[in-house]
Amino acid sequence: MAKNKFKHLTLDDRCDIQLGLERGDSFTEIGTFLHKDRTTIAKEVWKHRQVKESPNKLKTYCEKLNNPPYVCNGCALRQGCRKKQYWYNALSAQGEYKADLSERRSNLHISHDEIEAINALITPLMMKQHHSVNHVFLAHPETLTMSKSTLYRYIDRGVFTVRNIDLPRKVKWRAPKAKKEASRASIDSAKKLNRRYDDFRTYYDDHPQASVVEMDTVIGTQGGKGGKCLLTLHFRRYHFMLIYLLPYKQSKYVTEVFCHLKDVLGDEEFARLFEIILTDNGTEFGDPDSIELSLRTGERLAKVFYCDPNASWQKGSIEKNHEYIRSVMPKGTSFAGLTQEKCYLLASHINSVPRESLNGQSPYEAALRFVGCANMDSLQIRKIDNNEIDLSPRLIRDKQN
Repeated sequence: MAKNKFKHLTLDDRCDIQLGLERGDSFTEIGTFLHKDRTTIAKEVWKHRQVKESPNKLKTYCEKLNNPPYVCNGCALRQGCRKKQYWYNALSAQGEYKADLSERRSNLHISHDEIEAINALITPLMMKQHHSVNHVFLAHPETLTMSKSTLYRYIDRGVFTVRNIDLPRKVKWRAPKAKKEASRASIDSAKKLNRRYDDFRTYYDDHPQASVVEMDTVIGTQGGKGGKCLLTLHFRRYHFMLIYLLPYKQSKYVTEVFCHLKDVLGDEEFARLFEIILTDNGTEFGDPDSIELSLRTGERLAKVFYCDPNASWQKGSIEKNHEYIRSVMPKGTSFAGLTQEKCYLLASHINSVPRESLNGQSPYEAALRFVGCANMDSLQIRKIDNNEIDLSPRLIRDKQN
């Protein structure tokens, strides 16, 4: 019965109040009908009652208005009464409520000292180290005591040094350029037999606890097979990502990465961690057997599946996680000076960012129990302290210099 007790009054509620007043109902009766306290109804009527102006009315004040219901809506003598009259109108009350709410929410409920403290915290983290609002909010609850939406609103109003342009998700998206039609080599259909997306869904329905790793590549300035690129492996359940540097976007270099993983993890752990690998139709992924099979025994350790053509949303988790890479290395950045050690560093920083989707945990923390401490060390991924996380181009540039 009290489910609406702490909700604001709506226009429908106010219409019911007006109707109740005109019927002569008491505040208690109206409140019971709306599941509100009688004092809420009384305050609403008193606050939003209005004088009914008329040249035929006298300026005499009616003493009855000092007592509930404070208005003339339900008075039997209102037609012939020439005293000053007060009325409650639902539409007028709703308009006043919205105007008052907008004004109150536009005012700052924060002191100058609080602004200075928050500004000193978020400015270096967000402007220099490219932390997101969500990252800062989850990492510093002791300082950011307001809601996340309030923090966004304060930034939008220019309260802090940080501006909207400094927020990666606030920048305006450019209109995509028309893609040129280009012929592209495709994976042999025979290799995709029993490895299509429908096959993946069937297998995953039968093995719902299986570890799903999404695989993709990120290219630098030259793109294609013309230069270095990144191989990314994203554990869907934990948003945990591994990053490996490829000299060229070619199948043999992808094979080398998986040979390395099987070597450092061992067949048993590799099979457990990489049970399902979901990727696109790029030719660099055209040798699924080299990814799936054991180097020692030839046993099948993993199952590779391919998304449907032009359906990147089927592995949307890794596509979204690439935004963190692009924060450090925007499109157009050359990967020429990149090394695998810097890729380990980049992956460690990205995996240390707390995520709202993981209830405030970082991917490292969420995946640690599943991956295991020993495997984390073998994969050369470490936890970075919240305030030390750097998602700016300086992370790679400084290490290069």
